[in-house]
Amino acid sequence: MTTIDFANSKIFDSRVDWKSINKELALKNTKCLDLLREACLVECYLPIYTGKMNELFWDNVAATSIFTIEAFEAYGHYFILRRYLEIVGYNPVTDEEVRDVRSKDKDKRYTDKVRELVNFMGTEHFAAEFFRDLIQLTEEPVLKNLLPRFSAEEVSHSQFAFDLLEEMIKADPKVKGQVLEHALNYQHIGEYVMPQVSPAKEDNIRIIQGFNEKVGRLVGKRPSEALADKQI
Repeated sequence: MTTIDFANSKIFDSRVDWKSINKELALKNTKCLDLLREACLVECYLPIYTGKMNELFWDNVAATSIFTIEAFEAYGHYFILRRYLEIVGYNPVTDEEVRDVRSKDKDKRYTDKVRELVNFMGTEHFAAEFFRDLIQLTEEPVLKNLLPRFSAEEVSHSQFAFDLLEEMIKADPKVKGQVLEHALNYQHIGEYVMPQVSPAKEDNIRIIQGFNEKVGRLVGKRPSEALADKQI
């Protein structure tokens, strides 16, 4: 066992009962496994992205703490999902794929703090619902037990971004307009490196409305209202 294997075992073996994973039940729904695989590839990129965010927000102690927490928990999602796919024997993620995903963003440098926080807030908001929806797609008990924790962590990450934006708005009310504009042009962070980011179910209206309301609470105007104003 290498040092990294030992560290991963020490961190994650107490969280996941690997030996109890029911391969037969897991393989009953390959759509769920395909979605897990896509999520694993998105999560493998986030520690790289958060490294860039720590550089961008280097002078904000709260922000660097938040992105460090995000990096660790995203790594946890990546590691657990990757090992889960290996154990059930369904299209395991390879190191080559991880490097390929990360290479898509290798030379990119981010400079707009508000844009990145809005995209981060939205990404984690949608990720929370994604993991929650997956609960309905699997009969495998170990995965069913993991997904609510993943979802709850994503809720916290989205709120982290909300709190940072709220502080920025208090310091400079003009940031409200920037938040609203970036919300209208929202991009999932996974789309920075992936050709697509799939929802777990077709009907996403409720979670889109939730993001609309979240931005509204932050700036006093929903993106849907701003879009309607532009069309008048």
